[in-house]
Amino acid sequence: MIRSLVILLTALSLSGCAGLFIAGAATTANIVTDTRTTKQIWQDNNIEFEVAAIGNKAPFKGEVRVVASSYNGTVVLMGQAPTQDLILALERRAREVSGVKVIHNQIKQKEPLTVTQISNDSWITTKVKSALLTDSELNGVKVKVITEDGDVFLFGYVTPEQGDRATEIARNISGVKQVIKGFQYGEMEPVEVDLPSDGVQTIESEASTESEENVEVFTISE
Repeated sequence: MIRSLVILLTALSLSGCAGLFIAGAATTANIVTDTRTTKQIWQDNNIEFEVAAIGNKAPFKGEVRVVASSYNGTVVLMGQAPTQDLILALERRAREVSGVKVIHNQIKQKEPLTVTQISNDSWITTKVKSALLTDSELNGVKVKVITEDGDVFLFGYVTPEQGDRATEIARNISGVKQVIKGFQYGEMEPVEVDLPSDGVQTIESEASTESEENVEVFTISE
């Protein structure tokens, strides 16, 4: 049973490496499965699409960048807007989208990212995903990764231990500024998964020794 959604903002140290995942043999792993129905998954996907589309409508078009992640109608807004008024207006518009129950607004007050910054974020996402896929402790665990302005958002159905492990991996990837956890926590059950084969390509990243600092915690009971 899913117990809660926890969003944790964490300032990071940067170090480590990642690997490109190539599936190999199958095995059984204990993981937390997505308990949403097909209808709920479709509705969450539609919420993400509709919220992102708000950024292309007046008065937001050309002024803001907005990305959304939705789990059972609990929506995390990410992106950038130059004024607090626009940030709040985006949130109000997002609340009008069908199926939205709760919103956590993580939009930053700053100019929207440039093409170069978006490209850098995409590369960070690739490195984080690769590192998660090749970690033996997260075998079969599906983690959704979104990077905005160097802030890495992690979503998915996990145990607290798996969430902590995924966070530790992400916080050690070069270029990451913060890790924001938006995990759904639940109970494990055995599921057949693919193991990495020997064809794993390692992506090296620069290391740093800055200490971790908790910034803010949000807990939402389901």
